[in-house]
Amino acid sequence: MINIGIFSSSVKNNILFGKEYNDRLFQRVVHATALDTDFVQLSHGANTLVGDQGVMLSGGQKACVNMARALYRDADIYLLDDPLSAVDAKVSKHLFEKSIKKYLHDKICILVTHQIQFLQDSKKIIVLDNGEMIQIGTYEELLVFSSTFAQLLEDINQHQQEQQSISLSDQQSIVDSINSEKNKADEEDINKLPKNLETKQEGTVNLNVYVSYLQAGVGVILGLLLIIITFGSQQVISIYSNWWLAAWSNDESRRSQNSTNCMSI
Repeated sequence: MINIGIFSSSVKNNILFGKEYNDRLFQRVVHATALDTDFVQLSHGANTLVGDQGVMLSGGQKACVNMARALYRDADIYLLDDPLSAVDAKVSKHLFEKSIKKYLHDKICILVTHQIQFLQDSKKIIVLDNGEMIQIGTYEELLVFSSTFAQLLEDINQHQQEQQSISLSDQQSIVDSINSEKNKADEEDINKLPKNLETKQEGTVNLNVYVSYLQAGVGVILGLLLIIITFGSQQVISIYSNWWLAAWSNDESRRSQNSTNCMSI
């Protein structure tokens, strides 16, 4: 696919590229190139203005628009120059399955790619070395009869595994760095908190200590005093009542005795 580029207009006009609009064809192309998902995110869908050279679009979206433009032209022969490298793995698989395998199934399609995971779905594979064709055949034929092709697959697989390992290592480093910064920030926040320091005093106990101690226990002391006063009052009243009864009884006895003496005389 020749990279014509994106011009300053809407996404829709960039796909049509001067051709007459056909809604059914347009919708098929949009779905095949995974642009229907992007249209939901864009402010005005297919009518969103992309700006000069498509500044409003990501690299992957530009690749999908270019692919959609090529499909909409409905040509007989397609030369796709590595259109899958500009998009992520999910979109790359979608473009290969929906655009290349399904939409262009009845077209002559030559795909230039480094994505070896799609080789098994190719009818013919041409192996190039410095621009020179060195082998051609099906995936099974080249895998069995071509040591160069087998070595190429092994080298690419190893390279991809190394890249994946580096990517995972970088991700882990980022996570460790974030956790380290978070822990550091937490420690700084803790250090900023006011600290209630305990102090001790040697020597004689200050009078203020006794006053504070008494103030802290004043509620308990008042309660005890109230109980003691109440109990004491009861005892005093009881004793006074007994004493008064005894005094009254003695007084009555003396009066009775005096009265008896007077009658005897």
